[in-house]
Amino acid sequence: MRQLTIAATKTAEHEPSHWEVVLRAWEELDLPEGWRAEIIEGDITITLLSEVAESMSIAEAEELGIPSHWEVVLRAWEELDLPEGWRAEIIEGDIKIMTPPSLEHGHIVTLIHKWLVLECHREGSGIGGAEVYQNVGVRVPLRSGLYIPDLMVLPESVLSSAPEQLIRDAILVVEVTSKSTAQKDRKPKLWGYAHAEVPLYLLVDRWDPDSAKGEVTLFSAPEDGRYTRSVRAPFGEGIELPSPFDLMIDTGAFPV
Repeated sequence: MRQLTIAATKTAEHEPSHWEVVLRAWEELDLPEGWRAEIIEGDITITLLSEVAESMSIAEAEELGIPSHWEVVLRAWEELDLPEGWRAEIIEGDIKIMTPPSLEHGHIVTLIHKWLVLECHREGSGIGGAEVYQNVGVRVPLRSGLYIPDLMVLPESVLSSAPEQLIRDAILVVEVTSKSTAQKDRKPKLWGYAHAEVPLYLLVDRWDPDSAKGEVTLFSAPEDGRYTRSVRAPFGEGIELPSPFDLMIDTGAFPV
């Protein structure tokens, strides 16, 4: 049977598969000489050819103008051309391409977004003047990461911040897990946000591996690249965002 191309699947009114999108992204990469890309467990891994890496030191590579791994991966990410609704992040140096979120995922994000916006505009609020953003890319070079959190609360004054500074100004980040992103949200991105010293990380885990149920965890007090405090609540119970929010998140309407 002839394999359908991405264009053909669109013509047939079918969404492309994850494999098709990742493969096309890999085929369209334009890497500097001496670099190569592979697809490993669905992620795009970019590496410097071993014979090049072994032949010179980092100082020699810089002197010759050979870009760093982070620079190559970041440029590859910036040049991606993905179908509408798809998005890509850099997780621990690899490019991870994600399918469009489900309706249930979007419903949870919309609910939390609404509550946060109302709090930002409430008279006397501790986050008055802050703004709530969806799907904004933030760089975490210390973890070789570029994340696109579902929601992020930023002070209004950071709009002119440098890309690397943006995440350090965040007051809160929110991630809602999907089946394809859950492990990344629970571990690598947890460490990344802690390294960036984001004071509050709210993880809405629709498939918590411990309870096999939907749970929400609030991580706080980042120190030395890890969060030192966490509070967990199952779907159906409230979880409080502490100061400067002092806001109760009602998880009763969250679909699994």
